Amino acid sequence: MNTTIFKKLLTVICCVIMISLQVNAQNKDVDKGNEALKKAMEQSDAAKRQEFINKAIESWTKGGLKREMYALIGDAFLEKKDYVNAASNYSRCDKELKKEGLKKVAEGYVEDAFAADAKQEPKLLKKAMDFYAKSEATKEGARAIGDKYYERGFDSYMKALDFYLIGDAAVKIEQIAKEYFDKGGENQAKAAEIYLKMKNADGYRKGGDIYYNRGDYGKAIEAYVLGAYEPGIQKYAELLYTEHRDSEADDLIMRLGDAYAEKKNEDAIEKLAAQTMSKGSYMLASKLYDKAGNVTLGDKCRAYDAIVRLSMDEAKSLFGNIGDKAAIDAIVKDEKYLWLIKDQGDVMDELMRNAPPVNLITDSASGKSYPSAEDQKTQEEYYKSIREQIIKNCYDVSANYAKLVGPEIKKLVRQRFLRYGAVRNILDKETLAIKKQKQDIKVKDVIL
Repeated sequence: MNTTIFKKLLTVICCVIMISLQVNAQNKDVDKGNEALKKAMEQSDAAKRQEFINKAIESWTKGGLKREMYALIGDAFLEKKDYVNAASNYSRCDKELKKEGLKKVAEGYVEDAFAADAKQEPKLLKKAMDFYAKSEATKEGARAIGDKYYERGFDSYMKALDFYLIGDAAVKIEQIAKEYFDKGGENQAKAAEIYLKMKNADGYRKGGDIYYNRGDYGKAIEAYVLGAYEPGIQKYAELLYTEHRDSEADDLIMRLGDAYAEKKNEDAIEKLAAQTMSKGSYMLASKLYDKAGNVTLGDKCRAYDAIVRLSMDEAKSLFGNIGDKAAIDAIVKDEKYLWLIKDQGDVMDELMRNAPPVNLITDSASGKSYPSAEDQKTQEEYYKSIREQIIKNCYDVSANYAKLVGPEIKKLVRQRFLRYGAVRNILDKETLAIKKQKQDIKVKDVIL
């Protein structure tokens, strides 16, 4: 063998041997450190224990360990349930080991909490959550505690819920809500409360639906508005409209608009305004368009509302604001007949205002309400006395309506007069043409 090669090979062998000897020496130092830590944990005297810990640190340092040695000390204290010293040593580790160690301390407190008496439980769990927070595992820890309570059974579900909410455990929260709902009765109201605690759109919708189906409309609407759940709000608004509680229904739609405005969702407000406009609620639509910042469409809706009220000068002024000359010309072209129709509408309004009211009487046994028979008779006598006048007025409306030219104006005027029951009974709903002859019209048909 070449002498040079031999010398190089010999050098390599020597290096390997030296490294091996060094590693063995370091391993022995680590072992010594481990042995010293074991003896430290056997000491009852704190000073003596610290003495052995210092020896362990000295040996580990010689063995090449760095900050990870404090994780070993932390684990040893954790095993003894000395969480204070365990946490103190874990805190001296590098970031990841520190987080891992403090999480183990948190888990230790949880284990102790569920083994302790009820008085100690909250205090220990608070400490656990503090350490979960320090280990950047708050949600994970909260879910773990929630699971512990859930396993205890139904009576502990609300405590589990408190922690599931912290842990954003949506699936678990819904599971608890469903179990309450399935029990029926007042537990369903509790299920709704739980859904609302989720504070998200899905939770508000589900909670609102439960309240709505139970007839608790006030709470249902609060939930729907918080979740900006348009179908739910529209559903209740439609119910109010059928009960002729238009002002309440309009207020409800505006609350939905306010909810969209808080979220700066102008597109949603404009969509809601368009839907409202399509239903003929022009003044409400104008307010929604204003809220969305669309003043042009707001004025247009106000102009439509003015035509429905047969306030032609106001309508022309509003159309002038948005530069809609064609709409102004259409009003001018039909203005002669619009003024005649307005007079007929004013007469109907006056006759309706003078009608005797029909009060409701509540049955004490059933709790149901019925119209007063005496009031109904009085009202019937009133309409019997003005039957001829209402019939003539409806026929005059039909004749003048037929002379209108503008299709948009005809639609708006038709909306105005279909509010009257007599018009719906005597005239065709699409054309306002006469559908009932005078001899066929009963007193009940002329009720406004």
